[in-house]
Amino acid sequence: MRFFEVILFISMVVYIVLMKLYKVRKVGVIAFFTLLLPIVFLLHYVIERTRWQLYPLYILILIYIIIGVLVIMGRFKEYTFITHPKIKTVVIVLSIITLVITLILAIILPVYNISKPTGKYEIGTLTYEVTDPYTKAIYSENTDKNRRIKIQIWYPAENTKGYSRVPWLEDGVPVAKGVSKVMGLPHFLLTHTALVKSNSYKGAPIKEIQEKYPVVIVSHGWTGFRNLHTDVEEMLASNGYVVIGIDHTFGSAAVVFEDGEVNYFNQKALPNGDVPNFLDYGNTLIKTYERDIILTLDKVEQFQLGKDESIFKGKLDTSNVGLLGHSTGGGASVLAALRDERVKAVMGLDAWVEPINKDELQSGLNIQGLFLRSGQWEQGPNNSNLGFLLDNSNVKGEAYQLNGTTHLDFSMMYMYSPLIKYFNFSGKLDGREGASIQQDFELNYFNKYLKGNSDIDIKDVSDKYGGISDKIR
Repeated sequence: MRFFEVILFISMVVYIVLMKLYKVRKVGVIAFFTLLLPIVFLLHYVIERTRWQLYPLYILILIYIIIGVLVIMGRFKEYTFITHPKIKTVVIVLSIITLVITLILAIILPVYNISKPTGKYEIGTLTYEVTDPYTKAIYSENTDKNRRIKIQIWYPAENTKGYSRVPWLEDGVPVAKGVSKVMGLPHFLLTHTALVKSNSYKGAPIKEIQEKYPVVIVSHGWTGFRNLHTDVEEMLASNGYVVIGIDHTFGSAAVVFEDGEVNYFNQKALPNGDVPNFLDYGNTLIKTYERDIILTLDKVEQFQLGKDESIFKGKLDTSNVGLLGHSTGGGASVLAALRDERVKAVMGLDAWVEPINKDELQSGLNIQGLFLRSGQWEQGPNNSNLGFLLDNSNVKGEAYQLNGTTHLDFSMMYMYSPLIKYFNFSGKLDGREGASIQQDFELNYFNKYLKGNSDIDIKDVSDKYGGISDKIR
């Protein structure tokens, strides 16, 4: 629970205890709490914002404030409502039940903090909409219009004083509702995640350094979204990278555009796996994601050359661009690396390469790839395709398995609830611990292949931790 939530909760507990001890018969005590509760609630509303998990507590507070006002006005001179044994018992029991319900909801659906990035730089962020002039919106109701995506850029900031700290979900409640829709949950259930703050500041000036910044483009999985990897994006930015997260429209849980249009994921883009031509759907989706990555690569060059006015002119090292992708985004990152020589490093997290045409996989990578696999994906046809890619690559790639993890552990699923592991959304390995291990791999990998730190050995990263296997084929 957040600071003012705790104060509200404790205030009500103290009030109820005093009621039990009859001390609230003193009008001064009642007046104190009648004044305290709305003040704390107002601070909570302005600074933290309300959330539905605390609605029972809010209702309880309102009832006690109304009673307090009536007492102060002299409407309850005999204090019957709190001195009559049966009435008082009912009031206390109902109040305790309400507090317990509130506490349980607040614990199982908390407003977590995002871990502080490991690097030395503060972080700025900017968001852009990008329209693809060559690609139609095949998953839209209007397939005649051009496809558009949203990208968010994280970068080292000169300073963040005076700039607003952005939420984790920059587009807020619509994205939270989109995630609930993906999971088949009531739409309001995860809206509390829109209250989580990131470690990034909107529009802060970029850090002026002598060298240009290498670039990493992050591609989310099917029904993911750009902020589902904010921890990695902020970590890399704090360590001297410009990082671009893509929202793949209709593959993302939800994309909110400036004109107010909200595009939720389109289930028709990737039907259930029992559809006979499932891999054909997957191939089209991966190619769509891949085209978004290429579009973003083009945008990076435009930023660097100043063709699009931005703070990034002359700041981007377009000769050192890496890709990081999860699941469908991992497959798309591989495909982009196979097709586009501008990509100098590619890292896949449970990269879904199964739908990629065999002849393209056979051409192999000409760059050093790194692949992390979850324990959940240890079995399945995707592995043979990944092995086929690695065997045919001109540069030997590396692959490791993180045991005790699920497919979704390569994301920020740990931010939603401590109960996710009981619903198989997360494995035995603690979510934040797993994220820390992944970030160690990611930072060292990109430092080696984009920053040229040749002394780094990825195997040394693997050896630091238990439960990691490099014998995945």
